[in-house]
Amino acid sequence: MRKALILMLVLCMGLLVGLGAVPVLAQILPPPTPPPSQGWHMFYGDVTVGGSPAYDGTVVAAHIGGLSWETTTTGGSYGYAAVFYVPTDDPGTPAKDGGVNGDVVTFTVSSVNVTGSRIFSEDAATELDLNLEGMVAQINGVTCEVNCDILGIVTVQLFETGDDTVIVGTTSDGSGNYMLPVPAAGTYDVVASKNGFRDETQLAVDIVAGVNNLDFRGDTGIVPNAPEVFYVLECVNHWLYPEEPCGLSVFKVLEVVNAWLYPVIT
Repeated sequence: MRKALILMLVLCMGLLVGLGAVPVLAQILPPPTPPPSQGWHMFYGDVTVGGSPAYDGTVVAAHIGGLSWETTTTGGSYGYAAVFYVPTDDPGTPAKDGGVNGDVVTFTVSSVNVTGSRIFSEDAATELDLNLEGMVAQINGVTCEVNCDILGIVTVQLFETGDDTVIVGTTSDGSGNYMLPVPAAGTYDVVASKNGFRDETQLAVDIVAGVNNLDFRGDTGIVPNAPEVFYVLECVNHWLYPEEPCGLSVFKVLEVVNAWLYPVIT
């Protein structure tokens, strides 16, 4: 069956080539109560980027030394829709895994340091608004599968071209929309990743001051690790009958065929 289908795809492509047919801030409410079985210091508040409410899915992280705890924003806030806290260190384990009274807790938004550190205090609840300033540009876009279906909750990260160090990162919302702040105009690599899918990288993207648009869709759509044969045929259809913004090149279709032939099961 698989060999016959591969032959059919190859013959189809060969024949066609031969013929020449190619937000609003969240309401202030008491935050949820963390699990009572564990000590904690809870944090919550509003998040702004350049003075505007952060997009849903913007990553907020608290840090003590080399330890980190992450959450994401909803409605321009964090710690309301989902409780966010730094746990108390467990003295029964040899390695440090939480905070103790007096530890300094620092914060990042989209992997960028922001002002507003706090001192860890067990069983405290602290309202702390976070503002990411100093960004001269931003990237707005949408994350989709290669077949053009919207794909939400995708991690989007910015790298210096040719470097593997993350500059900033964020997560697209349930509708695939994301906003990535950029500290300076320049040329960057932008990577979209999600469990169950191959990483998709857009190389050497020129970012100018202000707002830039960068979608992961069509030829830059995200390929599943193990697509079904009907998914492959749907992508072939996007190559044979391309419509913006979902049209695919033959090379992108072959990438999907390769994922089908050699699936990665996780």
